[in-house]
Amino acid sequence: MRSASKQIVLLLGLALSGTGFSFAQNGYGTTFAADVAFPTASFGESFKTGFGGHVDFYMESSSNLRLSILGGYTTWGVDEEQVNQQYTANGGKGTLQLTGRTNAFPILLGAKLLSPPGNMRFYGLLEVGVYFYSGKVEGQKLENGVVTQNIYESLSKTVAGGNLGVGFLMPIGKDVCLDLAARYHLVKRDTYYNYDVYGNPSAVSTDKYFTIAIGVTYSFLAQ
Repeated sequence: MRSASKQIVLLLGLALSGTGFSFAQNGYGTTFAADVAFPTASFGESFKTGFGGHVDFYMESSSNLRLSILGGYTTWGVDEEQVNQQYTANGGKGTLQLTGRTNAFPILLGAKLLSPPGNMRFYGLLEVGVYFYSGKVEGQKLENGVVTQNIYESLSKTVAGGNLGVGFLMPIGKDVCLDLAARYHLVKRDTYYNYDVYGNPSAVSTDKYFTIAIGVTYSFLAQ
């Protein structure tokens, strides 16, 4: 994990340093956005739709390339109904009463390629870095109304991940744009709260989730 994170930082650090002179001659800006996060695949079988937000700071070259650093926060609540459906389908007895959340705090370096300036600008993006995860799920396993097992699992770890996305910018004022984007995240987390027939948490290799972000981007010209 440390090796993967160091490689990501080293690679994008070289990219930033290699284009620093060009950026110094052009624009920079920042984006503030709210996110809705839809867990997919196995991750979506245990958690509800999540919510959060992010802020990024970017520098833009004359070739319409923006390099950025992004910080964000997303939280998902455990989906007790979905977990119990899986549990019963796998032959489990009784029911699981669960509460809890999992949270992600991504710190990402990114590259965004924009269409030429106009009334609207479309873009594609790639962001990679680390996701700081925290959370807990707790509850009980009941059989015939009797508690047969107490459940408590907590999580705190840092993992590598990234996302691919598309979006567009629409001017709404001087140097201000509405920014709408969609991203698909892949995060090497190795843990989430799914339960086997014995009420024990199981694991998957990768969290996958889709986010829709709406926000505003403020652009400034370098002096």
